[in-house]
Amino acid sequence: MRSDRIGRDIILHKPYRVIVPKEGEEDSHIPIQQNGTTWYTDGSKTEQSTGAGATNRDPDCEISINLGNYATVFQAEITAISACAQEMTRRSYTIKRIQIISDRQAALKALGAVEIHSQVVKDCMDSLTKLAEHNSITLKWMRGHQGHVGNERADFLAKKEAEVPLIGPEPTCGLAYRTARRVMKDLLREKHISHWAKVPGLRHSRMFIGEPSWNKSKDFIKLGRNQLRWIVGLFTGHCPLMRHLTTIGVKNDPDCRRCGEEEETSLHILCECPALASARYSNSWGYNNRTKRSDRLSIRNCP
Repeated sequence: MRSDRIGRDIILHKPYRVIVPKEGEEDSHIPIQQNGTTWYTDGSKTEQSTGAGATNRDPDCEISINLGNYATVFQAEITAISACAQEMTRRSYTIKRIQIISDRQAALKALGAVEIHSQVVKDCMDSLTKLAEHNSITLKWMRGHQGHVGNERADFLAKKEAEVPLIGPEPTCGLAYRTARRVMKDLLREKHISHWAKVPGLRHSRMFIGEPSWNKSKDFIKLGRNQLRWIVGLFTGHCPLMRHLTTIGVKNDPDCRRCGEEEETSLHILCECPALASARYSNSWGYNNRTKRSDRLSIRNCP
């Protein structure tokens, strides 16, 4: 699939204004300008597809575009703005004060940036630049879903297209870098789970780990070396407990040194040994909300 990422392009001057108010300075009121027109744009994504929507009440015009499953909400928002500019160019707008209102700051900031890395953004800039030859254009951010008629209508148009699968070839626009990364991560995770399920043995590890989890892996990597050593040892059973020491021929008796009732394994020490019931309760093993996450994961003081 073709990519949306392009080599760095520098554009210092832009014949339009981008207004993104600071926190606390937002103004939901959009003034009606003499000889002006106001467009509202939005993008939406569902499991079915991605949609872009734009609306203008004077003159009455609505645009809705289905971008397929691979497009991002960011690309949908940029596409909606580009569609506005192309429609006004087609209508030969001249000497007009044009406002395009969007509720996605990332899209507006990308159109106002000096460095361009996206083909969709560059195409949109070209459309705005052509329209700005005979018009004054302002792109402005508005907080979404605040009951504004124009914004809500654009949101409806985008969602309408996002709920219907695209009939036709994909991708409709270049594949975003983040989308490619997500697809590769999903494929890698699927292969990882499949390999984990097919690998023979590992009874002890499967009992503790269950299904591979990237989030748990990230938490464990943040631990110190000694803590991580204990985690790996307890999860795999390869740690200085009597069952493992007996298996490798270092000890002769696999029974627990504290209670003597069962074999001394990770499961027995962590969950079953009656001699360590008080220690398990005081450590809480992650159930005490007042304990720091890193401390809850720590097993330095285990057997």
